[in-house]
Amino acid sequence: MNILVVDDDALQLETLRRGLKNKGYQVLEALSGKEAVKCFARSNMAKIDLVLSDYLMPGMNGIELVKKIRQNYGSLPVILMTAYGEKELVIEALRNRCDSFIEKPFTLDQLMQEIERVT
Repeated sequence: MNILVVDDDALQLETLRRGLKNKGYQVLEALSGKEAVKCFARSNMAKIDLVLSDYLMPGMNGIELVKKIRQNYGSLPVILMTAYGEKELVIEALRNRCDSFIEKPFTLDQLMQEIERVT
């Protein structure tokens, strides 16, 4: 399975990449929502099976990325990571057909459970 991880925090991105690779996943990385959109344009090279995205990023937040994914790629599973578990944020994400939320900080085991649940 190929997972696109989107996070503007390079350390978080590296940590997630290592953890997911150790669990047997192929990982593509993007430091922003705009960079993630470019990954989709290049996806002839690698099929993307799931997107794991931070919510709070400059330029394009996670919900805006979900909207782009839904417009162009239909039902591709998306998990949003956030340190802000606000009710309004969750409602907006669900309205835009986000598949799941995981609240930071989380463990790799918790993330694996969410990935298994949405795929």
